This record gives sequence, C-alpha cells and structure tokens, in this order.
Amino acid sequence: MKILLPTDGSGYSENAAMVAGQIASKHDSEVIIVHVVEDKGLGRKTWRENGAEHVINSVREELLKRGCKEQNLISEIVDGHAAEMIVKTAKKHNVDRIVIGTRGHTGIKQIMGSVTQKVLQLSPILVLVVPPEFRL
Repeated sequence: MKILLPTDGSGYSENAAMVAGQIASKHDSEVIIVHVVEDKGLGRKTWRENGAEHVINSVREELLKRGCKEQNLISEIVDGHAAEMIVKTAKKHNVDRIVIGTRGHTGIKQIMGSVTQKVLQLSPILVLVVPPEFRL
C-alpha cells in the first residue's frame, strides 16, 4: 500500500500524520510526504528554502516514532496550487489513499478547509479525512 500524506505543518496535518503512521506501520506501507509551496506570495522563496524542509522533517520524525521504516518514507516539496498538486502527486506515485487533515493553516473558521474540499472534489483516489478531535 502507498499513502500520500500532504502536510502544511498545522496541528490538523500532524493529526493526519499520526493516522497515516499508524496505518503505514501496520501494513509496512510506503508514505509519500508532500508539502506544497503556493506559487504566489512574497515569502515563497524563503519558505521553500527554509520552512518547507522543516515541516517535512518534523512529519518524517513523527512517522519514524510511529514505527514506519526509513526506507518507506519519501518526501517531496512541490510548487503550485495545493489541492491540484496534492492530487497530481498522488497520481504520479500511484498511491492507494490520501490521508489529510480536515483543514490547514488557512481553514480556521470552516468545518473543512478549502484545500481538503478541493482534494475531495478532484481526487479519483480514496481520501481519508482525519477530523481534528480524532485521537489514537
């Protein structure tokens, strides 16, 4: 099994990482960790060079703590619109499911963030949406 785990460093994506880690360690699955850097904004270049790598490494450490094997973890930082790039990356890696949090940094007032909603609309791949209160 292959799992795509989009992350933006929010608590919601960290919660999704715990769930993905649990599934991956039980099934010896490969996990593709993806962080999308939006292709607009003044701090984009600085974030791409510094912050994105930190977010990816933080998730990687969490997955290792959950029992995932180092050789089963792949990391990617991609540029573009988040939802579209998540689905594109999932297709590229031929994943079996996408595990995503209900919302990220930008969806604070909504029940489900716009990126998650858009992924659900665009994805032909099974999407597991992890609610904010879910605990393992």
